[in-house]
Amino acid sequence: MNPDFSKYSLALIKGDKIIYSSTASGLRPLVDCLAKNKQKNCTLHDKVIGLAAAKLAHDSGMIDLIVTNTISRPAKEYLVGKIDLIYNEEVENILDKERKSVCPMEKNAMNMDEKEFLELVDKTFNAIQ
Repeated sequence: MNPDFSKYSLALIKGDKIIYSSTASGLRPLVDCLAKNKQKNCTLHDKVIGLAAAKLAHDSGMIDLIVTNTISRPAKEYLVGKIDLIYNEEVENILDKERKSVCPMEKNAMNMDEKEFLELVDKTFNAIQ
């Protein structure tokens, strides 16, 4: 199944069926998707994959393949050998909304060990709900 990023920014696919999708941007749709689904052997279509998203996808144990338009170099390096990848463009880093500096969650993912980062994501996104 080919991604249709004109209809969603993120979709979780099991077999040939979309089991979750979102049009929202940022990390929140992925956090919600992974919290609401406990499938195995899924494909993730996500418009942009940074290191934060890569770590979450890997930690979930649900994703076998990620298909994305844009992947950051740290995300690609992290995922090689863990999750199969198909991407159109590799960039140095994922930038913030103003495109002036590295996205805060990308920075956190680079500067924290995996356990610390996952605890931060849990605390951050559960507090926002």
